[in-house]
Amino acid sequence: MSYKWSLNESQFTLWDKLRIAKFILFDDQWTQNKYVKEIENKMADYVGCRYSVYVSSGSTANTLLAMYLRDNTSSTKKYIIFPSTTWVTSVSPFIREGFEPIFVDVSLKDFAIDISKLEDVLKTKEGQIACIFVTSLLGFVPNIDALRSLQKRYSVQVMLDNCENTFGKWEGENVSSYFTSTTSSYFGHQIQSVEGGFIFTNKEKEYHYFLMARNHGMTRLLPEEIKKHYQNPSVDARFDFSVLGNNFRNSDIHAFIGLQDIKRIEEYHKTRVGLYDLFRRKMSKNQLVLPKNDELREHSPFCLPIILREQDKGKIANLKSVCYLLGIETRPVISGNLLRHTCFQKYGDYRKFPVSEHLNDFGFYVGLHNKVTPTQISQLAHSLNSLL
Repeated sequence: MSYKWSLNESQFTLWDKLRIAKFILFDDQWTQNKYVKEIENKMADYVGCRYSVYVSSGSTANTLLAMYLRDNTSSTKKYIIFPSTTWVTSVSPFIREGFEPIFVDVSLKDFAIDISKLEDVLKTKEGQIACIFVTSLLGFVPNIDALRSLQKRYSVQVMLDNCENTFGKWEGENVSSYFTSTTSSYFGHQIQSVEGGFIFTNKEKEYHYFLMARNHGMTRLLPEEIKKHYQNPSVDARFDFSVLGNNFRNSDIHAFIGLQDIKRIEEYHKTRVGLYDLFRRKMSKNQLVLPKNDELREHSPFCLPIILREQDKGKIANLKSVCYLLGIETRPVISGNLLRHTCFQKYGDYRKFPVSEHLNDFGFYVGLHNKVTPTQISQLAHSLNSLL
């Protein structure tokens, strides 16, 4: 089916394409090189962190976090806490690295992990938690202050998956600046480099590990001044493997494409916030769960969530049908309840996660990008209101 309102669109202009064509015609260094470093520097400056590492995808970025935790965490800390609604590759790399998952339900306030339920788990598993891996689901900002407080009180590391929330802010600062975080520059996300992802960190030790692990585990691409701390004098420095790594690099082609897009970050952020606020205002009957900005957080919605407050299967079916009739592409709320999926069923009973169950049964979303118009927003809201 050809949709009038698709889930995502290319953000690239004709001038972008001409510049990319010129790069391909006249630059022969296509693999990781100077443009990878340039996009890393620009994204670190934008986020407000010390270090940025550009990798092949957001999923790869999460895999590197899992590898780091396995190599640098006491064996007594065998659990990682996840929200019960998130993307599969926010969880699977950590299980593959040998950690045991503990799932915690999410909150309808911000679609992030429920803070009170999270603290209950921390109390019962104190000293055994390697990490709390929080997801900024659908581009909505979690309670950063509460997470920082838990991190300090329970001496547990917090990391964030912001693949859908590259632009979100807490107290005026980018959400990725508060903890070691990942984001994605996949075609359908808030910035685009066709494929790609980033790790953001303020910790030098983590940064060095990510650089090595991204490049087969080699020390070769470390900053010159710190290579000596990692090199093994009994092997050739050009092929000195310090950690068990992989090839998780991205290319200069993808970096060059991404550099065209990040020039428009502020425009994209303003458009998303404006269209989402218009949708909230137009949905006059207050029957949908639509988180709003407050004095602390500035959400940058990845999509328009259409999530009923009530449990009405007939009504949610009608809302999906009207989107189909209007030619609007839809998706479920990511995993829905992750514990329903085959590969996660052994980790818990899905019925014990009522908010994830609600998102699973009574929610979906439509695309929000810079080619969506205010007129489309108003028409959608009018059609939905007529059914609520």
